[in-house]
Amino acid sequence: MKTLRSILPSNVESTGGPLDIEITGIAYDSRKVKKGNLFVALPGQHIDGCTFIFDALERGAAAIMLEGIRKNIEVSIVKVSDARKALSETAALFYDNPTKSLKLFGITGTKGKTTITYLVQSILRQAYGSAFRIGTIEYDLEIEKVAAVNTTPESASIQEMSQKCLYNGIKNGVIEVSSHGLKNWRVKNLNFAVAAFTNLSLEHTEFHPDMEDYFNTKKKFFTEIESLNKPCIIGIDCDYGIRMAKECKEAGLKTKTVSVHNHDADYYCENLRMSGIGSDFQICTRNREKNQCHLNIPGEYNVFNALMAAAMCTEAGVNNEYISAGILALKNVPGRLETIPNSSGINVVVDYAHSPDALKNVLTAMKEITKNKMITVFGCGGNRSREKRPIMGKVAYDYSDVVVVTSDNPRNEDPDEIIKQILSGISDDNTQKTVINDADRKVAINTALKLAKAGDTVVIAGKGHETGQYFSDRTVPFDDREIALSFFKVTEHD
Repeated sequence: MKTLRSILPSNVESTGGPLDIEITGIAYDSRKVKKGNLFVALPGQHIDGCTFIFDALERGAAAIMLEGIRKNIEVSIVKVSDARKALSETAALFYDNPTKSLKLFGITGTKGKTTITYLVQSILRQAYGSAFRIGTIEYDLEIEKVAAVNTTPESASIQEMSQKCLYNGIKNGVIEVSSHGLKNWRVKNLNFAVAAFTNLSLEHTEFHPDMEDYFNTKKKFFTEIESLNKPCIIGIDCDYGIRMAKECKEAGLKTKTVSVHNHDADYYCENLRMSGIGSDFQICTRNREKNQCHLNIPGEYNVFNALMAAAMCTEAGVNNEYISAGILALKNVPGRLETIPNSSGINVVVDYAHSPDALKNVLTAMKEITKNKMITVFGCGGNRSREKRPIMGKVAYDYSDVVVVTSDNPRNEDPDEIIKQILSGISDDNTQKTVINDADRKVAINTALKLAKAGDTVVIAGKGHETGQYFSDRTVPFDDREIALSFFKVTEHD
């Protein structure tokens, strides 16, 4: 049994009411409160959690934790200086710090996190039989799969899932660590065996005031999170990675670097042979060890992802045989260069690429296997990084023969206005390239597929694994993969 007193965080400012009461659980969503729970009222970007205190009380909350002052609350109250920090610490205490008994891997950066978590999970399964994975697509706990709400869930949810995995004998896991998760202290009280950084590029400008804030938020993962003696695996194939490695070394952290081509890195690649269906390569280390691997996912950037996963697992004590077997065992990642089967000879892939660098990587990878035209369908999300829209337009135009600009998840913005901003990055240079725009994403995808002929490649970018399209007032079922499959189901049976 846990009492309120036993799970108080270190940033308590004042308390009211009895503290030796039993707490049956922790909730930060009033709709999920059960009798005897502690309800933590989190400040939100749009709505303050304090708004839902009385709803939580009606559902049986035994105590309230909050930042502000509220009157007429007839249960125990804990006032804290920062509710998110408090939730992180309180949840760790309530669930008995399960990650101290786990081998937990964390990966942060702009691109590659999801694929790397799939690779790490695959390697850990080879080495230990089971491993959980928490990230953008889903929370795969081995014993069950939970739909993902955020890339990095709230701290209480992570602690609860970690405890459940530990209880069921699953002692290894990997988690995507987003900048939102870091800034909101969701991983503050987790104990990581290994922490890794992929890269940094323009993204989340609606959340970070500038790239310096974005970088420093990522850096917190290595300098301010628990278990500071953990190995830090840093990708150095971008300028921010070089800087991150330098600053981690200067901070006295155990830093290992990763690069596809830079042989001064601690982990790098040799004898790379790429094709449209995957890559063969050797993972090399500074001590001259070499491990032959085959990756079933195409693209040089996925070779980098495999190197990152290998470095993380090696530093945690996993043998080379399990690393190569784990990389080989992974066949695909949902919504990441996911192939849409058809008998028309058209190479169709759906990918989550929604930043300039990610889109460039995907188009570069697919160009290698494109015999004729490259056709790209994409849009940009509403209420997200407006600065990247014209840049993505230019990338799509530079690396494609046909560009179809459409809507992504418009949220609270006008889809046509977003498209206009994307098109502003496409220069009118009187070439033979075709540029089409249609705010109806289904129509846009079908238009691209109608234009495609055998030997062409159609890249449908931006939404990847997502199964809904988000508008200001509703979410409608929408899956790029299903739209493409339905197109071929009709056209190939006419």
